[in-house]
Order: sequence, then C-alpha cells, then structure tokens
Amino acid sequence: METTEYPGRGMAGALGSLDALVLVGHGSRDPRSAQALGRLRDRVAMLTDSPVTLAFLELSQPLLEDVLAGLTGRVRIVPLLLGSAFHARVDLPGRLKTVADTRGDLEISVTGVLGPHPLLDAAVAAQAQALVAQGCDSVLVLGTGSSHQSANAEVDALADRLTHMLDVPVVAGFVTRGRSLQEADDALRRQGATRPGLVPWFLAPGLLLDGGLASARALGHDVASVGELVATLADDQRLARLVIWRTREAATARRSAQMLTAA
Repeated sequence: METTEYPGRGMAGALGSLDALVLVGHGSRDPRSAQALGRLRDRVAMLTDSPVTLAFLELSQPLLEDVLAGLTGRVRIVPLLLGSAFHARVDLPGRLKTVADTRGDLEISVTGVLGPHPLLDAAVAAQAQALVAQGCDSVLVLGTGSSHQSANAEVDALADRLTHMLDVPVVAGFVTRGRSLQEADDALRRQGATRPGLVPWFLAPGLLLDGGLASARALGHDVASVGELVATLADDQRLARLVIWRTREAATARRSAQMLTAA
C-alpha cells in the first residue's frame, strides 16, 4: 500500500495538496451514528480546502471501497476510531492494501487513530466536570471494550488522567470486553462513591451505547438526571480540530522523514 504523506499549508489549508480527505467510521445499524459522523464531516470540511468525504467500514453507507472507487490522485485516510484495535490494526490496513494494489491512479496515506490526544481528553473532561458540578462524586467512563488489551488500557489511562484533573475517582468500564460495568461500579463504590456520573467514550450514538446506558441505570447510576450531558464525542467542537491535527501530524512526519533521508 502506498503510504506517502503530503505536506500541509497550516490549519485552514492543511490538506490543500491532497485530492481528497476520507474520514472512515466504523458504521452502525443505528442511523444516528452516521448522522453524527456526517455532522463531524461538515465541520472538518470548514477547516480545509480539500474535499472531505465520509465512508464506513461496515453496516453504514457508503462503504470505504465504494468511496475510493470514485476517487483518483492523492488521498488521505483518517480513521474515525478512538483507539487502536482490530479495525485500526488489521481490517482497515488490509482493505486499503487491496485497493492500492489494483489502483495505479490512487496514492493512499493514512493518519493515526483519533486517540489518545489532549483534545479528546478535554472533550471528555468537559462532560465529566459538568457532572461533578451537578453533584456527582465520581465518574464512570463507558467504553465499547476490545479483545486488544492495549486498547482497553488506553481508556484506563484516560480514566487515570481524569482522576488527576478532576480530583474525584474515575474508572473505565466496558460494554463488550474488558472490565464490566459492574466491576467498574464496584471499584468506584470501594472508593466511597455514592453518586457516580457516566461519560461515554463513544464517538457516536448507537445500539451498544444504548445498552451500556441501560446497564448503568440498572446499577443505580442516575443517567436520566444528567440527560443532555450523556453526549457522544463526534458532536464536540474539538473533534474537527483533532481530525485536522492528525492530518498535519502525518504531513509533518513525512517531511521529517524526507529531511533525514536527504541528510
């Protein structure tokens, strides 16, 4: 797969040397997910001169391969994934290689996943701080969970950073794999928590998040009382800046590599 990076021109025109920027989300049967990522795409498009397209790995339309079929030239892929697990490590690279091996008119470069990053920390911290201001004495960070332990460890590290930032106990719990919500709730209660708040580590709404919220309510988390504060990350204004940051980071890394090679 061609992984050449191309230099940017600053925040507003960072992608001007590219023919397209493709944001790649996971996909969901829940239409709210694609709608949320569509709003993120619109905000990213306001920060660059390059065309910005949204594609999905599965379940939502359009699929990645269908989008790439309509593009030529230099294309940068930004995985709209919070952590590095199966889709970032195996699925996406393999599918891009398959496309690149058959397309002489397409040069593909790929940025890192969205997290970890201070902008993501700030987005989650803003929600957590609002919960604490409402009277919550601890925070449960609700993630999807992964069979890749390093991906779950990234969320645990986020929880540790939030603990220091907020000066209240923060523990991560997962919907599918890793520490269960019950185990996370038990850990908070052992630290004296009586009213945990919940912050989702989800980029967009969907069935998994709904299931996690229902489980949290069953454990006694007063999710309904925080209402609008149970928001996903795609609608945070920082996320569009983070996408642009990742593209500039890739361009900077490429320039540094070229300088080292020339030296």
